[in-house]
Amino acid sequence: DNLIEINHGQYQRMKSFIDLDLAEKIYFYKREYLSTKQEWINEACNQLRNRLNYLNNILYEKLNGRLTRAIDNCIASCRYHFFAYDGPKYKILSLPSTPFVGNYFHYPNQEFKHPDEINQLIENDLHYQSYVMAHNGWVMNDDPLRCFADEGQFVYLCRDLIQWSDLIKLRCGSKREDCPSLYTYMKEYTRLIATTFHGCRLDNCHSTPLWFAEEMMDYAREINPNFYINAELFTGSQSIDIHFINQIGINSLVKETWRVNHCYEFGEIISLTSESDPIGSFNKSRISKLLPTKPYSWFYDQTHDNPCQIEKRSVEDSITRSACVAMANCSTGSNRGYDELIPHYIDVVNENRLYSKWGNQNKEVNEKTAIISIKKSLNTLHIDLFQQGFTQLLIDELCEGVLLITRYNPETHKSILLICYTSFINENNRKNRLNTLSIEGIIDEIFIESSINDLKENNNSIKHFKKSEDFINGIENLNVYLNESINVEESRFINLTSENSPDYIGYRTIEFKEEFKSGSFIILKISPLPQIHEKINNIKQIIKQFSNSTSQFNKIIKDLTLIDLERVLYRTSAEEQSDGKGFDVYIIPDYGKLNYCGLQAIITILDQIRLFNQLKHPLVLNLKQGNWLMNYISNRLEIYSNTKQLGEWYENVFSSISLLSRLMVPVYFDLIIRNSYELLLEHSYSLMTPFISQSSKFVRQLSQSSIQLISIIKNARLPLLSPNLREPRPSEEKDEQTLERIQLCSSLAAGFPHFASGIWRNWGRDTFISLRGLLLLTGRYEEARYLILSYGGCLRHGLIPNLLADGKVARYNARDSVWWWLYSISNYTNSVPDGYEILSDKVSRLYPTHDSPAQVAGAHDQLLYDVIHEVLLRHLQLLSFRERGAGHSLDSNMNDEGFNNQIGVDSKTGFVFGGNRWNCGTWMDKMGSSEKASN
Repeated sequence: DNLIEINHGQYQRMKSFIDLDLAEKIYFYKREYLSTKQEWINEACNQLRNRLNYLNNILYEKLNGRLTRAIDNCIASCRYHFFAYDGPKYKILSLPSTPFVGNYFHYPNQEFKHPDEINQLIENDLHYQSYVMAHNGWVMNDDPLRCFADEGQFVYLCRDLIQWSDLIKLRCGSKREDCPSLYTYMKEYTRLIATTFHGCRLDNCHSTPLWFAEEMMDYAREINPNFYINAELFTGSQSIDIHFINQIGINSLVKETWRVNHCYEFGEIISLTSESDPIGSFNKSRISKLLPTKPYSWFYDQTHDNPCQIEKRSVEDSITRSACVAMANCSTGSNRGYDELIPHYIDVVNENRLYSKWGNQNKEVNEKTAIISIKKSLNTLHIDLFQQGFTQLLIDELCEGVLLITRYNPETHKSILLICYTSFINENNRKNRLNTLSIEGIIDEIFIESSINDLKENNNSIKHFKKSEDFINGIENLNVYLNESINVEESRFINLTSENSPDYIGYRTIEFKEEFKSGSFIILKISPLPQIHEKINNIKQIIKQFSNSTSQFNKIIKDLTLIDLERVLYRTSAEEQSDGKGFDVYIIPDYGKLNYCGLQAIITILDQIRLFNQLKHPLVLNLKQGNWLMNYISNRLEIYSNTKQLGEWYENVFSSISLLSRLMVPVYFDLIIRNSYELLLEHSYSLMTPFISQSSKFVRQLSQSSIQLISIIKNARLPLLSPNLREPRPSEEKDEQTLERIQLCSSLAAGFPHFASGIWRNWGRDTFISLRGLLLLTGRYEEARYLILSYGGCLRHGLIPNLLADGKVARYNARDSVWWWLYSISNYTNSVPDGYEILSDKVSRLYPTHDSPAQVAGAHDQLLYDVIHEVLLRHLQLLSFRERGAGHSLDSNMNDEGFNNQIGVDSKTGFVFGGNRWNCGTWMDKMGSSEKASN
């Protein structure tokens, strides 16, 4: 039964058919409950009839659904054209200009015959057929990559198409071979365009097959490489828009304001179309990641193919709309007739009148006509904003219907403010209360103030408008006001209620007069206060220090050692607290603790903020709200003698930054921190070996781990070196509390954050595995020497400590640590100039014998090569000992047998052996217990 299908062919009446032979095989057979052949035939016909009725019903429901949709679409089209608030509001039903339903097809000689007659001609007259063409148009919410005129589409039947009666839908196919004549014709047309004009507008770009548009525009750019492509795309999807842009090579997209119905929507579209960053945006890095960018916009107050905004909204809307568009940081455009206040849609298909000529005679237009002079001033402003570097933008809504748009120059710190009282609907009597406005800076002048009002009673100029039969005319009887480059005191719209002299450091406060109402706008020029300007210049001079090798900043950092740089750039919470100065890592509200106390923690966040311009990041908000972070940076460095000068330098810079507008504080803070950080890094590389300083960026950055992990930590001191040690010897100081002698030897953290300070910082294995890379390759030879001698002084049982502590409570539970120590000595003698001299250095033995108590420094000195000899001898003789203090208090996870150690060297292979199944002892650490090993 399922094999029976109806073949409808071209869906012509009485022309459908089925496979009767197949139907006979399926339905005609002997049925036991029927007695005659005729009954079999009748039953077979009934079964076939049921199947055909079923299939026809499916098709009927589909067709009926499409016809219902077509009727609904026809009614909706009629409703829009004749009755809708935002439609053209046709007054009469007539052909061909204002039909009940738009015409989907173009007939020869534009003849409108009866549908039955047209059907007869199409069926019987091939010549007539060839001249009947479908109009192009737009299908709402359709896939723009699909051709709605292809076979199998029902767009025309369902009346889904919003047709354009001046255009024909061309079927280009999927390749040039599908329609070579059309391809050739369009290629010649493209050649004419490319050789005549600098660019073109692809109107309704999505209605042309993508491959076809791509090939035509590629051909245009073969002829003219700088051919500019402005495209109209309303795909409803940014990703599809970008697909068209990338495939065709579109320079800009048409953006319009006609769909905007509210003040806040207007602000949003201006922000989206503008190429501006928000005010207070961070300066872009010289080198940054390649990120997606939004398509460039060509922003229109009105285009040629959309409803007239004056008719849809109000006369007052015209200049406020244009003022807002002029403040957008992108290309802008308009349509002839908008400046002349023509209050109806100009039908490019059916309009037979011409525009008025330019001149001063009657029925001619000039600068005094309608809003032409206002638009000229706004266009001049738009160009000046771009050329003079007003690259940042801020949009705010002062109250319902009133927009505040600010363009800001981040170099001169001057601003242009537009205060615009919009008028989206004709309600001139509406008056929202405007509060006073406070402005930070000096009001230099009023660049433009303007308004437009209807002189007709009850604002009826649009209703009383009469079309001229001779030319396209606009509204008259309007009060158009324009004043340019005036002082604040001359304004018709605002009162200045505060001083405006350069000596006055407070906010400028303005009040709005009654004359400032719907259809008015005012544009102010704002300059920074003299003292702010002075501070900005001071900061700029300070920034110049970074590029001057003899500047104060560069002189200060030249005296910093790598240990000093660790404090400036890094230092963890535990390390900072160990100093006992009351400082810890900085905490950012709504973000948390920073990873380091130094600049690196801030730089890491700033890099991310700068990359995505995250002006609402908690760090940015913290800087805008107060000077706490700046004070933290300078105060923390000032309490240490080696970094005091640098801290004072930061304090001086930050004092200037803190006096700026809070919006600008994060920007200049970033400039100072980023530039100083980069120079501090360069200085750190200069203190290292040529292997680091002249190497790749990767190696140089990797070398920073040498600075991060090596520092002087008061609660993680190394055992004292021998006072009889040859020069150079480590610097010394007295403990502020105990007054004992302290050697300022740096130690190497086993890791962050858990092994940063205290007894858990110094581990023999970790220290000597990393000593070659962190100290020898970077040129930190003296610090490497002190580490080797310090750990050598703690030798016991022929081993150096695994966990050092201060040497007095060390654990000797690593049989490989001493071999890493020996390996480091070998590297030292081979890498350091005269490195072999370390072998004759005096090692102050903390435990001269296995059972001796801890000795004071210098009480039992031994040459390093003797200590090495003892290590080798003890291993050959077999080590056997039990850890001191063995038990739960020493290691809660260790079984008692695990505290016993036997270590030696196989005399045949040279391999070190030792340990048991209850302990570890090598770099392959375990806690001394394992379920699998049953220990």
